[in-house]
Amino acid sequence: SESKILKAIVLARVSDEKQDSNEAQMMRIMDYVRNKKLDVWKTCELKESSTQGDRKKFQEIIKEIQNSKEPIALVVDTIDRLQRGFKESVLLDGLRKSGNLEIHFYRENLVIHKDSNSAEIIRWDMGVMFAKSYVLQLGDNVKRKYEAMKRNGEWIGKPPIGYKSIYANDADKERRKRADIIPDPDTSHLIKKMFELYSSGTSVKVLAEKMGNMGLNGTRNKNPIRPNVVYNCLTNPFYYGVMRNKGVLEPHKYQPLVPKYLFNKCQQVMASYHKKPFAYGSKPFALRGLLKCANITCGCTITPELH
Repeated sequence: SESKILKAIVLARVSDEKQDSNEAQMMRIMDYVRNKKLDVWKTCELKESSTQGDRKKFQEIIKEIQNSKEPIALVVDTIDRLQRGFKESVLLDGLRKSGNLEIHFYRENLVIHKDSNSAEIIRWDMGVMFAKSYVLQLGDNVKRKYEAMKRNGEWIGKPPIGYKSIYANDADKERRKRADIIPDPDTSHLIKKMFELYSSGTSVKVLAEKMGNMGLNGTRNKNPIRPNVVYNCLTNPFYYGVMRNKGVLEPHKYQPLVPKYLFNKCQQVMASYHKKPFAYGSKPFALRGLLKCANITCGCTITPELH
């Protein structure tokens, strides 16, 4: 199959800034393509994860190969740039067996085609296995990192309204490295005011309007805060010193914005809104619910009262 002049799709992929750039991959691959005398039909530079989502760009390439009336050579820098799991192997191997596809792995010096022997297929499978192993190890490292952060009382993710993230320098911010969380001087006092107003009986809807007038904005835009966001704030224990993680409350190391007694008072006020007072139920009216209006066009139940 190498003697044939095939149309080639040249593929480069990165999923984050730490990896070899698409440009560097392309330079190596294009030298290889010229040496192999392949006819470059299309070049594709992908910026997507090989393990998350549907990989839409990858699926588009597969569809183009399936629709091609002649065999295609898919040329990549290395196995893990094409795939990091065996899910893609099913699609690629089916195209290989039908003769529609050759896969050229530059760094491995491996070409997979319809006549590939068992040793070549095993080399491909082993490369995928090692790529998958790398992903699994990364996942384990992330889990260990998050567990260590939780033990240290560190919050994982974007801080709630009223707090802001601070970074040691701009480079850490660009790389989304671990940030400290401090009260936001522009909004932290408004969060405390929100709890105070709600504990005194102000409804969530009215409270949202008041807080918006005071300058408290929503989380993703500069629009005034909405009632559902106010509700989320009022029920978030982060503000008095604990963080909720998968239903478990754990203390965090950041400065609380409200005392715990004020938070608890707001929860009591909120719970009271869901209770219907039936004060009359305690009165001993023996015939309650049994007497109805004699007027046939009415028929309403007579309500007992004290006078």
